Amino acid sequence: MREGEQRSIICYVGKNELMKIRVVIEKVPQRIVAEKRRKLKFISEGKSKFISKKRLELCAINTYLTNASTVQFPTKEVRKYYSLRWQIEILFKAWKSTYNIDKIKDMKIKRFECITYGTLMLIVITSHLLAHYKSKLFVKTNREISELKFFKIIKQNCNLLKIALQESTTKLLSLILTLDKIIVLTCSKELKKRILPPFKILKIIP
Repeated sequence: MREGEQRSIICYVGKNELMKIRVVIEKVPQRIVAEKRRKLKFISEGKSKFISKKRLELCAINTYLTNASTVQFPTKEVRKYYSLRWQIEILFKAWKSTYNIDKIKDMKIKRFECITYGTLMLIVITSHLLAHYKSKLFVKTNREISELKFFKIIKQNCNLLKIALQESTTKLLSLILTLDKIIVLTCSKELKKRILPPFKILKIIP
């Protein structure tokens, strides 16, 4: 296979009931292969684990499995669609690193419910604000927002947000406008070459 070349294979998986899936194999550029192998060796040395020759060979390809049809996910677009998955991973990471939703102390069930529901409500509010600012910044400057940095900024201004929500819509809108400059300066990130941002990928999905 040549660098960047993709091949699609139809397979059936399942024990009791077979499901038809499509396996897309993509040849990775040599510079990326070298980087993947370097990282793999670095991780294995730290954990004193042996890396087999077969495992190193697999660094030369990307493999994607999907039950979507070629009409829904054209083979040449699968890698772009797959990259959207990382948006979910990043959000989960933000929930854990900023709001510690994965850390639970020993407490009574009622207190646990109050803390958990309160945290989830804060996550919902932060996620809505994130969607607002991501769209706004991308339209104005063609830049993306760092989800992790954004969550930290909102947490730092959590008390102001709480007061604004309790007082009035006008107060909330004023706070949102105040946060504009802070977010542009601290949370925006440059677009990487040859990598489409999520907004553009979503536009090409049928």
